[in-house]
Amino acid sequence: MNKAKLDLYQRALMTKLKDLYSAIEGKRNEGIRDFDEPEPDIYDLCVQSYSKEQIFSLCERDRELMLRVEEALDRIKRSTYGICEECEEQIEERRLEALPWVKLCITCQSRKEAEVAA
Repeated sequence: MNKAKLDLYQRALMTKLKDLYSAIEGKRNEGIRDFDEPEPDIYDLCVQSYSKEQIFSLCERDRELMLRVEEALDRIKRSTYGICEECEEQIEERRLEALPWVKLCITCQSRKEAEVAA
């Protein structure tokens, strides 16, 4: 892969990382806010608890994606970016353009998903 393409992917990954940091911080702040009512009833407390669980679940997904993005940036530094970790073949550029943090080619990813489904 040429330097210009690597720079393009690196910029996209850095932008995604910054967006994830902002999203996690926003959700974290939203999750620690107190309920607005002075004396909430049991239903209000249930809704609040459920809402917080949803927010923390979304944060966990964002953190997992953040780790994948950081790993992709590390692969750029190690000059292994764009190479499938399973078969060691080049990952298609269309796949990298859509999901620049992937580490498996579409064939290996499909095989892995089929194994999990079985």
